[in-house]
Amino acid sequence: MEPAPTRATAASPRSAVPGSTDAEANAPAWLADLEREVQTHPAVQHPLLARFATQPLERQDALLFGLQHHALVGCFTRYMELLLLRAPSSTEKLWLAKVLVDEYGEGSDGRDHATLYAEFLVAAGAHSGEPESTPLCPEVWEFIDTHLQLCREEPYLVGLGALGPGHEWAIPGMFAQIIPGLERAGFTPQERLYFDLHTEQDVDHGAWMTEVLATMVTSEADRQLVRRGARRSLDARARLWSSIERRMTGAASEPLESPGDLRALRPAVNAVVLGNATQLLPASAG
Repeated sequence: MEPAPTRATAASPRSAVPGSTDAEANAPAWLADLEREVQTHPAVQHPLLARFATQPLERQDALLFGLQHHALVGCFTRYMELLLLRAPSSTEKLWLAKVLVDEYGEGSDGRDHATLYAEFLVAAGAHSGEPESTPLCPEVWEFIDTHLQLCREEPYLVGLGALGPGHEWAIPGMFAQIIPGLERAGFTPQERLYFDLHTEQDVDHGAWMTEVLATMVTSEADRQLVRRGARRSLDARARLWSSIERRMTGAASEPLESPGDLRALRPAVNAVVLGNATQLLPASAG
């Protein structure tokens, strides 16, 4: 029998999560406060996630969700790589490198997380070329644009707040709500491996983040930078979840005002990463 996925919640702080470190248990009060803020944010406590957790789900629903969400998966390592270049010391570089090693396929037989997600989409019923050609919601582009700016243009601690508390603390709680819906829709453990693996790995990633933040963030000004990054990341995700929820609950048949599909998104991201553009879209809300 598979172990039940671990979920960090406001009522169950990270110090109580199995596998958390002594550093987490003894984390400063400001980190405990930030953890509660993350776990109670609308991005983590979103109706879309509650729908996965409690309501009947068809594979077509999972496919609609996945065809939008998968663009984020392919971009996460780009944020990490941008931030790694700006890390001020070997301690921060080491944490980011640990996370990147997992993202590149450590612990999943060398299959990186984008590959695992592609396998999930096939299991959900995606046709050949559909992930590449599906029009993406504006909120997908906004989310990615926001994180490129947070990790490339904002102070380093803002980017760290976005990828640490904004991602690694939040994802176990979000995915632990998605997994029951996938189970009810008949996805096997192998087909939903991307979600199960992240639910487990990101508990470890969150523990590393807590240790780094407890060590390096000592002033109120720096704490506010971390909070700013976490909030902006979570706010962008809440907007994305709301957009996908509207599509899942009846708007899927309506025309989508899309900035473009994945074939258009990739070169736009590359242009920003290489410094040939400042943002994905001229009117970006990120």
